[in-house]
Amino acid sequence: MKKILLTYMESGNGHITSIKSISDALKSLNNPNLEIIDSYIMQEDRNPTLMKFNDFIIHQTKQTNKIKGYGPFVFSLLDILGKQKFMVVLHHTLFKKALKETLKAIDKYKPDVIVSTHYYMTLSAIEYKKKYNKDCIVITYNPDNNIHAWWDNRDGLFIVNNEQAYSEAITRRHFNPDKVKQVYFTARDEILNASLDRDAYREKYGIPKDQFCVIVADGAYSSARSRSVVDELLKTDKNLTIIFLAGKNEFLYNTYKDLEDKTKPNIKLIVSGFTPIVHELYCASDLFITKAGPNAILDSVFMRTPILVDYYAHPIEKATTKLFVDKFKCGVAIYKPKKIRKAVEDFIDNPEKLDLYKNNCAKFDRKQNGAKDVAKFIIDEINKTNEKA
Repeated sequence: MKKILLTYMESGNGHITSIKSISDALKSLNNPNLEIIDSYIMQEDRNPTLMKFNDFIIHQTKQTNKIKGYGPFVFSLLDILGKQKFMVVLHHTLFKKALKETLKAIDKYKPDVIVSTHYYMTLSAIEYKKKYNKDCIVITYNPDNNIHAWWDNRDGLFIVNNEQAYSEAITRRHFNPDKVKQVYFTARDEILNASLDRDAYREKYGIPKDQFCVIVADGAYSSARSRSVVDELLKTDKNLTIIFLAGKNEFLYNTYKDLEDKTKPNIKLIVSGFTPIVHELYCASDLFITKAGPNAILDSVFMRTPILVDYYAHPIEKATTKLFVDKFKCGVAIYKPKKIRKAVEDFIDNPEKLDLYKNNCAKFDRKQNGAKDVAKFIIDEINKTNEKA
């Protein structure tokens, strides 16, 4: 029996949705020789050191969205200071206590394989292998659309989801070419099993079937442009349904929930908190307005809904914009709320202008699901280890 530890890490919700897709794929194998362990390492045992460190990471994620230029500054600084090598030193000094507690939390499971979708979990997995179990297999799936300097290239299999990231991992970040693999984009079971169409989801959520509908969000913490975009859209004289995803931001949720019955007659406002089935709302909408979070955009594209990128916080999201807007042409990028309102009004008057983006979204086959290939690579690595034993 091989124990596969899937490490869930909150830093936004994207790392969680991607690791869940891999977990779903592994469980679908129904392999009696595998024990699949899903673990929120940093939160599940209420360890104060780990929770404090996770809160620190969450805070940094929020700051990159709140403060213009903060994300690029941090990424550039770490590039200058030494990239991945500096990150290792940093976690052995300033974050030494957090790393030590993380390794103890991992060792509780005695894993044979550690799977990660977050740079800190990958770094911790490699340190665990060095200090606790030299035979442990480290597998990383990078859900981002580029390879930033924080990813640890010392050990383990590193899996990416597009050609640019594959090339960048080898040529710029100096990963071992034999340890880099490329798969298709991953989808969790909720996406794979979504079977209703636009009209059915509109009926489910009380969305007018004959009215243009936009969904507005910018991640789990709603700390970027969503509020200013919604405020601008509420000014329109066009018939419009606005779904505002406030995520885990209780202040925004309560503020805009109070406005649901106070909008102009031509506008229907629907406010939602964090929901794991948000893809159903994407499908029900004509357009998804969001910051360039890789997994949120991917989920929307899988549900055939074009995107409008209103903000990117750092190089990861800039790469996502280039991939899904510039290369795949699944939508547009507009960064001024007033211009966004005018674009939405134009789409209301001329819905055929969205056809190109809808058609390009339809080219993405969620049933292809790269998570199955990630699961296959995990099994292959286990088999290689067994052959050597």
